[in-house]
Amino acid sequence: MAATKHINDVHFSQTGEDIFFLTSEDGIGKIFHGNNGGEAKIISSTFNVRGSVGYGGGGFHAVNDKLVFCEKSGSIYSVDLDNNGIITEILPPFLRTCTPRLSPDGKWVMFVYEKNDINGLGITSTNGSGWPRQLVLGADFYMHPTWHPNGEMVAWAEWHHPNMPWEASRIKIGQVGGMQLRLFEEKYIDGKSCSAANQPIFSPDGKWLSYIKQEGNWDSLILYNLKTKEKVTAITGDSFHLRMPDWIHGLHSYQWTADSHSITFIKYRHGTAHLAKLDIQSGRITPVDVKPYVWLSQVDISTKNNNIIFIGSSTETPDEIVQFDGSEVSEYFEGCKKKGKQGTMLQEVTFSNRDGQTGYAWYYSPTNQSDAECPPPCIIKLHSGPTSLKHAGYTPEAEYFTSRGYAIAYLNYRGSVSFGYEYQHALHLKWGEVEVEDTLDLINTLSKQKLINRNHLAVMGSSAGGFSVLHLLIKHPGLFKAAICSYAVSDLVDDAENTHKFEKYYHRFLTGEYPAEKDKFVQRSPITHIDKITDPIALFHGSKDPVVSAEQSQKIFDLLREKGVPCSLKIYEGEGHGFRSLENIEDYFQSVIAFLEKHI
Repeated sequence: MAATKHINDVHFSQTGEDIFFLTSEDGIGKIFHGNNGGEAKIISSTFNVRGSVGYGGGGFHAVNDKLVFCEKSGSIYSVDLDNNGIITEILPPFLRTCTPRLSPDGKWVMFVYEKNDINGLGITSTNGSGWPRQLVLGADFYMHPTWHPNGEMVAWAEWHHPNMPWEASRIKIGQVGGMQLRLFEEKYIDGKSCSAANQPIFSPDGKWLSYIKQEGNWDSLILYNLKTKEKVTAITGDSFHLRMPDWIHGLHSYQWTADSHSITFIKYRHGTAHLAKLDIQSGRITPVDVKPYVWLSQVDISTKNNNIIFIGSSTETPDEIVQFDGSEVSEYFEGCKKKGKQGTMLQEVTFSNRDGQTGYAWYYSPTNQSDAECPPPCIIKLHSGPTSLKHAGYTPEAEYFTSRGYAIAYLNYRGSVSFGYEYQHALHLKWGEVEVEDTLDLINTLSKQKLINRNHLAVMGSSAGGFSVLHLLIKHPGLFKAAICSYAVSDLVDDAENTHKFEKYYHRFLTGEYPAEKDKFVQRSPITHIDKITDPIALFHGSKDPVVSAEQSQKIFDLLREKGVPCSLKIYEGEGHGFRSLENIEDYFQSVIAFLEKHI
């Protein structure tokens, strides 16, 4: 589990023959150059490739004989692909950076930056001779910068506080030019509150700007004619989404073919993903069969032969790079050599929640259940975010626990994504309430179906999921025999006052106005009611967490230990919001299983 390579991004080379992909292992990001022979070599040397704005993402970009990447320090480097892969620093580490984008002629790099909580789009030359400059400034956040094929126009997504990007991002385009390349003018295209737009891409023939936009309960793909200024809805989301929330930079869920005649895109629905192709001329949409893969991301298309590549997982295999040549799918690169067995044990569970809606969960039965007549102990897992989900693809964590005799149920509570925006927005001002209700309703359903032993339950969550775990322990003492809680939000006042810029006003959606409604923040903070927790709990945190301070977990531990509640705390030195070190991940899962075996 600790040694699994996480595949973060993949792109075809400009010729469409080879690919570049980014992995992370033991906290280190590496770029590989792969060919159709299945061989791949590292081209980023010993650098740690990772975007450093917000939660990261958007690590690299390649055009012709150049590739540029962001290093964890904030530096941007250029790789000369035709000259033995020589690496040159073109931006020193004085900014946080991500999503570098090479101009079509390869002379410039546009990138997203953040410095002292000021965000913008920057520009620097690829030869490293000039000092970087601001290209676009004025919004609170920027994402998805992209170049027009003629290099004289750029587009991007931006948004302002107090919104998150999936709530109110908008698309703009700008004219650029001059010897030092500056922005002459910018123009608003689309996107507003409750109708967020993102992922702008210019068509290869330069006629269109495409982007994804929320329309009602689902998403649409819009084509903006750059000459006539007319907008055409090319894809109307009929019970499916076209994107996932922009928690990280660099997401790309659709792509044009080189001739600009069609677009391949991902359809997200109920925790699964499917591939389809749009013919621009006729408007016809054709499914693309990529079975057995049930979760997809980061799609790209070869300019040479229209082969499709994406990151995909099936119910039995972790993320891997997959290629579709028009007739069949093939594995291009494995993230992990081990093949899972968990797919045969997966089933979807639905239940009625207290809003009269359908709730959703994935249930995994244990692989070595000793007594078939007796329902197994079960771990209820609540995802983080909370604007996120657990998808149907393989997860090593599920196999880890089920191979040790536990069932595990992943709850996609109200507020989860891929179930429509109404379901996603059902968490509005009700965080700490509706997901707790959904957990109880799920447990009742699993119990009626004899899939769990109610006397041997555990609950598990991190970050926002940890917040929900604490609420369950406070409101329903005795329901769980043990709880696993990692870098949990426990003090909403501290979170509203001290969290990082990206989520600074996320509380307005989840909880309310601060400080105007401070009493609500105090009352809904788990730390206010810690004395009501009586069940054993294991706490984990990173010492350098910029989102939730480690002091929050320390305070919970101190209070519970004083009360005599069985509890443990591990603070991993140097870790942030989530654990990346192989050693720490290994220790974490060993500690978790030991805690569960002791108390369940």
